[in-house]
Amino acid sequence: MSPKLSETIKDWNAFEITALPLRGARPVKGLKRGRAVSAGELLAIQPEPGLGDVQATTNGLVEEISEIEIIIRRDDQAVGQPPDPQPLKNLYGNFLARALKKLGLDVPVIQTGGPIILSSLDPEPGLTLAPALYTEHRETILAGLEAAARLWPSHRFIRAVGKPGDLSSKSDGVVVNKKYPFTLPAVLKNTILGLNDPTGSGVLTGRELFLLGRVWRTGRPLTISPLTLGRSNYFIPIGSRVIDLLTFANLMPGPGDAVVRGGLVLGQSLSRLEEGLDQSAAALHLIRGVEKSAACEPCRACGDCARACPAGLAIDRLAGGNPDEWPDRINRPQLTGCLLCGACALACPAGRPLLSLARLLTQGR
Repeated sequence: MSPKLSETIKDWNAFEITALPLRGARPVKGLKRGRAVSAGELLAIQPEPGLGDVQATTNGLVEEISEIEIIIRRDDQAVGQPPDPQPLKNLYGNFLARALKKLGLDVPVIQTGGPIILSSLDPEPGLTLAPALYTEHRETILAGLEAAARLWPSHRFIRAVGKPGDLSSKSDGVVVNKKYPFTLPAVLKNTILGLNDPTGSGVLTGRELFLLGRVWRTGRPLTISPLTLGRSNYFIPIGSRVIDLLTFANLMPGPGDAVVRGGLVLGQSLSRLEEGLDQSAAALHLIRGVEKSAACEPCRACGDCARACPAGLAIDRLAGGNPDEWPDRINRPQLTGCLLCGACALACPAGRPLLSLARLLTQGR
């Protein structure tokens, strides 16, 4: 049986320009317009812990350097200073983390102490990478597991899977509900460890393990990243522009449409289509008719939102009233324990923006 479309990750290279997000990184000395660069060449140093340095992801010429990005025009014949593979296999802990950071990888900052959860599930609707990464790219995932054990040698690892057959006899793992919101890192952490952490820190997705494993296996800078684009999955060069991806997929927005970076529940709308995507971008979607669908009905007092809440919160008691008046509640936090998963909003038959309400009522915690 041939694999489903969503379970196959194809290479995408229909681009002429990459716009590498700096995210606060500082360009290296001597970098200027017109300079030839090679894929993997260091372009900017990132001072922020947890974020990788910035490398060119294609051969080309530097076209522009601004405070927010470095734009490279693709030129396959351009030759800059191509890097040599770096030895990583003898490094552990912080030494390995620093080496991975220099190779462009965002290395999660995990506090010492409790277990790390390795999730083999896609975190939310609109993300479809996990099945393909765990089957077609299993060796890279296993390399990521090996690197994770080197990065955090004092931690225990727990696998979160959707069915018993995904656990080997030697695995320290748990079978979890594979329906959203139970796949969200924050909810997984609460379900498995009983810890309320809306950030989901300490939960590594298959996508993060793949990126880690790719750098670990090759010793070379990270230049590509897996992305769900609409209903298909691709490996794209880091810095690929939103507009080029949308044009390729025939997903150009019209009046009232929204372009969303991330999943279909917690993704964020984009206003600048010329921006390039960094390695944290897991998906890109076009949502049609957002303005027309934004209106909601009055609360029906049905209680569906409260029943859907994985933390058991009485969100139904707060869901009434005019949403235009909800911002007035920002200084009165009333949702201690909220995981910000959006399950209440998905369950609401009146289409009320309950995730926005939850964010307002958790601002002060």
